[in-house]
Amino acid sequence: MSPPAVRSWLWEGGAWIPSAALPVTDRSVRYGMAIFETVGIRRGTPLFLPRHLSLLGNGVRQFFGTAAVPAFRGIPPLDPSDTGVLRLYVTAGDGSPGAPVTAPRNFALFEAVSTSRMPKTQTARMHPEPAAPFGHGRKTANYWMNCAAQSAAQSAGFDHALLADHDGFVLSAAFGNLFFVLGDKLCTPSLSLPVRPGVIRSWVVSRKDVKEVKWPADRLGEVSELFLTNSRLGIMPLRFGTIAPGPVGRALREAGRREKITP
Repeated sequence: MSPPAVRSWLWEGGAWIPSAALPVTDRSVRYGMAIFETVGIRRGTPLFLPRHLSLLGNGVRQFFGTAAVPAFRGIPPLDPSDTGVLRLYVTAGDGSPGAPVTAPRNFALFEAVSTSRMPKTQTARMHPEPAAPFGHGRKTANYWMNCAAQSAAQSAGFDHALLADHDGFVLSAAFGNLFFVLGDKLCTPSLSLPVRPGVIRSWVVSRKDVKEVKWPADRLGEVSELFLTNSRLGIMPLRFGTIAPGPVGRALREAGRREKITP
């Protein structure tokens, strides 16, 4: 019998307690006060776990202080057949909105991803409203803006929303980092913008000569190809307007498949 497609754990007493949930008094539930990382799981094996834990710890220290740095060791036990994403959360725990974080909670949620119908390409459009991500690139539970942009894109018949800031610079996809080819150069939005330092983004940067840029969204039609990266999809070539998936994204996707990064 296959394990459930969605499973949760709460870290208590030095162990991951299965099927546990956050109480409604937790500030992550009440105010969205939580930091998280999304870890890709391929056949029970976590991808880039040390890097994810490092980013998680950095975000917690930035927003909650050193007292809230994750105390757990490792991840919940997974089945060897598990392929999907594991989200690791550190919450602000109970308290008023401005109270210090002294008793954070650590929560984990696994969601299976079907690889049998994984597309080779997907579509994207630019979200018509400027984005103002909270936390300057950190992954927080304040995700409503991203969800609303993605929902609007899907309602219009697209797979992904692309986001730009109030100055008109391209930031990312709603659920992933963005890369694009300008001439013979592979580019990605600069981390000086509110862009997440995604782990799969780092994997691409470590393998290709990538230029960080501030590129106007209204000139995105000048690029020759685009693709996004995240822990769920790995590398996903995109169709954007008249722009079709190209050789750079396709080659990286195949490299990701060989290294089990792309499902």
